Parts: sequence; C-alpha cells; structure tokens
Amino acid sequence: MPLAATSLLPVVLFPMLGVIPVQKICQSYFKDTLMLFLGSLVVAVAVEKWDLHRRIALRALTLVGPQPRWLMLGIMFPCWFLSMWMSNTATTAMMVPILNAILKQIKEARETGPNAKTNSFKLNDEKSMLETSFTNNGKIEDDALQEKGANGGSNTMEMQKLMKKDEVEIEEEDGPIKSEDKEFIQLAKTFSLCVAFSANVGGVATLTGTPPNIVFKGIAEDEFKIYGMDSGITFANWLVIGLPLSIVCFFFLWGWMQFYFQGKKCFPCAVKGEEGSYDNVKKFLHTEYLKLGSMTFAEKMVLGDFVLLAVLWITRNPQFVPGWGTLFPKKYISDSVPAILMAVVLFILPSQPPGFLRNQQLNCTKATSQEEDEAISNDEVVVKLDKAKKDEYVPLLNWRIVHEKLAWGVILLMGGGFALADACKESGLSNTIAESLSFLSGIPPWVSVLILTIIVAAITNITSNAATTTIFVPIVFHLAIQLEVHPLYFMIPITLSASFAFLLPVGTPPNAIVFSTGYLTIKDMVFGGAVVNIVTVLIMNLCFNAYISPFLGLSVFPEELRKQIANGTLPVDGTLFNNATLLLVNQTLNAGYTIVP
Repeated sequence: MPLAATSLLPVVLFPMLGVIPVQKICQSYFKDTLMLFLGSLVVAVAVEKWDLHRRIALRALTLVGPQPRWLMLGIMFPCWFLSMWMSNTATTAMMVPILNAILKQIKEARETGPNAKTNSFKLNDEKSMLETSFTNNGKIEDDALQEKGANGGSNTMEMQKLMKKDEVEIEEEDGPIKSEDKEFIQLAKTFSLCVAFSANVGGVATLTGTPPNIVFKGIAEDEFKIYGMDSGITFANWLVIGLPLSIVCFFFLWGWMQFYFQGKKCFPCAVKGEEGSYDNVKKFLHTEYLKLGSMTFAEKMVLGDFVLLAVLWITRNPQFVPGWGTLFPKKYISDSVPAILMAVVLFILPSQPPGFLRNQQLNCTKATSQEEDEAISNDEVVVKLDKAKKDEYVPLLNWRIVHEKLAWGVILLMGGGFALADACKESGLSNTIAESLSFLSGIPPWVSVLILTIIVAAITNITSNAATTTIFVPIVFHLAIQLEVHPLYFMIPITLSASFAFLLPVGTPPNAIVFSTGYLTIKDMVFGGAVVNIVTVLIMNLCFNAYISPFLGLSVFPEELRKQIANGTLPVDGTLFNNATLLLVNQTLNAGYTIVP
C-alpha cells in the first residue's frame, strides 16, 4: 500500500480504538506547519516548470573545471543548494539526466582522446518528481502505473519502475556505454553518490528543506503550546542553526568522496598531461547552457518571487532586530503567511512581459535568418518572441500544473505523522517510553544526545525519516522535561540526525533515484555511506554543542517549565491542574467512594 494511503489510516483506527476523537485527529492533517510546506512546494513547482533549476545546475557546472575533482563539486553544489528550497527528490531527479550526459561525454573522451568529436545528446525532460507518491521508504511509485493495475512488489520491481521512469535517454552515434571500463564505473559510482548525499545534506539547512524539519516544527509548536509557551523556532533562526552545519557537512562530503574514491587508480585521466581528455565535457556543458538562451521574463519573475519569499521568511522575526511580524498582533503571523502569499502571487504574475517591454525586447533581438543560422552553428541562441501572442495573458502557474506536479502524497504523509504524534501524546505512550529512558539521567546531557542521535540515524536508514521524527521528537520532549533539560536540546539533534540516511536505497528517495541508474550496488552504498553516516552525526553533535545550543540558550531549563514543576501543576488536555487535586481524587476512588458530578 502506498505510504500516502497508509497515512490516512489514523483517521479510521484511532477513533475506533478509543484513542482520540475523529474531530481532533482530522485537525492534524492541515496544521499551520503544513501550510508552510505547501507554499514552499508551490514555489518549487514554478521553479521546475520554467527550468530555473536546470539553469542553475548547468551554470554551476560551466563555472568549474572539467576534471573529475571539479565536476564533482559542480554536481554537488547545485544539488545541495536547490535541495534547501525544493524537494530533494525533485532536485535529484533533475540532476540524473545531466549526470548521465556528463558520464557519456567522459566515457567517449576516455576511449577516443581529446580530439574526439562531440556526440549528439538529448537531455530528455524527466517526469517531475514532485508528482510522485511514496510507496515505501525510497521506493517511488508512478501514479500512471498504479492506474494500470501495477501493485506493490519487491524493492527490485520498484527500482525497475523507477529506472524506467527517471533514467535519461541519451542518443549516441556509437551505441551505449560498455560496462568493461572499471575505472569509468568507479567514476560513475562516485558522481551518483555525490548527487544523493549532497541533496540529503542540503535539506538540513532550511526549515522547509526536508520533511523532518517541518515535522519537528509542528510537534514543537503543539508541545510547547500545552505548557503555555512558544517553541521560538522560525525560518530565520533555523537558517542560523542548519546552514553552517550543512556547509560543514557539504565540504566533508566533497573531501571524503575524493579521498575514498579518487586517486590515480580511479581517475588516471586526472593526472597532469591528460586534462585534455575532458575538453569534450567542458564543451558539452557550455553548449547545453547556451541552449537555454538568455534568462526569460518568466524565469526572472519566478526568481524574484523566490528571493522575496526567502527575504520575508528571514525578516519576519530575525530576533536581533524587530521584524515585520511585529506590525501584527502577537501569534497572528507565522512563516506560513508569506509562503502562501508568494505561492498565490505565482497564479497572478504574467509569464510574458507587458506590451511596452515586449516591444523593446523585440527591437533588441531582431536578427536576419542568416545571422540566426550562424548563431545556431556556433552554439549560440537568438531569442525570438511570438508577436502573435503579444497581448495574451498567461500566468506563471495555473492550477492544472500544480495539481499534476505537487507532492500531495507527501503532505498526507506528514499529516499522518502529526496524527500519530497526537495519538501518542493523548494515549500517554510518549510519557511511558520517556520514563523507560530515565536511565539517561545519570549521564551528561551531551552524551545522552550523542546516544539518541546515533540510534535515530541508524533507524532512519531503514524507515521514513518523517516517521522517525514523528515517533522520537515527542518522546525526547517528555524525556527532557523529566531530566530538567531544555526540550529543544534533545529535539533539534534528533531532527537533524533523521536526515542523515546514506547507507541504503530505502533510506531516502534521492538514494533510490541514484541507485536506479544502475551504476550502484547495495554494497557500494553501504561502503560509501557508512563513514558519511558516522561522521555527519559526529559533526552535527559537535556543531550543536559548539554554536547551536549557545545561540538558542539551550543550556538553561525554561523558567516557565520549572515554575510549573515547582508548583505541582501539570498540563492535562491543554488545561493546568494541581497534582494535589489529582491525588485527592485517586485516594477517594481507592477508598471506595463514588464521585457524583
């Protein structure tokens, strides 16, 4: 059963089992946090529709050298940067065709030398990964296959479907790549892992970059609200939390992939004197970038919308100065407001420039047919505008595109996670598990965090990172209160470690996508990702104690919580009751008396 469908089961099961009323469980599926995620996904759809992400990726690749060391950086950087703002699944799917085309050129260069002609390539537009649904961790199921009656199967069957759907079709005069070149296969493995790993690390940087961050935000708001407090987590301060950590992990990944895979044995053509073998790669990337032409009006509008959204997020409550959020009543505005605002604006803004701008552009881009032919032969692009559509109004987005490309299944999955978290809280399961972890009270908090993050990082490799976050974040919240440690001191590291899934294809969709290219085996991913998994968790713990905890002031237990514990007041279903009252009720019932309302 697809995970999106499975995530709806709490609506049926929990009310029937008497865990939580249906009215309350349904509210979990459309929280303020999910509106924040929805707005960011709509903006990502616009970026994908107008190929802005492809322009960014190709531009980054043209700026680096053609040698493997620098190509690795050129592949990793756009994946890392785009996954901060877009779905890491869509980012990885976008890079796979570019990756395969680069590998084709490298293979040809290695076989025929620097004087080889450039083959004819076709970078097909892959099906949008924003419109996929997740059937299991890392397994991506095509909705069209579902409609034709394809049912769930083994990982191999799902990977075959994924490979057919996402694998780029590259036309080459000399036929497909042969598998005998072990050095080339090693190079392909390196680049494939770079794509997946950098996409996973990039999502850590922003609050909307990956589902665990959104799940954490929603649960933290709910838990602190019960105690009459605010979590204090905003897009701006999460950027301070996640971006430096993500940068450190990014450069570690780049260094580790070179150390583990690169060397004279793996990349003999990188040795001095053979750099010319990669001239075709540089020429190919430059040609593909020129084919995009100059930046269109629609791309500029989408980029402007994207930048303005980021600015609104950062300046709403920057904390060191009053933000624009102070213009409104307290708790009336959250990060979801600018997200939805800028998403709606995309349905209004035109994709073509106004008439006076169009006339200026037409006058500036007129060219004779001979000039156009010469430009095309020189891999240049002449922008031609359709005069017949001068007055036609076409918005940047319409609902049909959003309906087709948006990851509705992911939204349902996260809603199901919130429902599960609410049920754990209402049933008392979170408290029970937290009490079983009370043995951690005898060790320093930073050691407890290290133990918990290692456990979570191991579990997230075999299950959904959103589900892992949903289960563990409420537990460590109550554990922190019992140990009188700031709840965020446990919750934030748990959330960050849930994104570090590098070992198996089922860990995250990016892992599954690169695995489906056929360059990797399970053994490759385990060997390549084991050190990455361990070191990134250690880096995260180091960064957390070095700057995240001091920045948020997590070394001090919240005074509001301390007062409630000292006064013997506990939150019960959102209301504060006195422990003495509860004790009196228990004694009355034990004595055999009946309480009459």
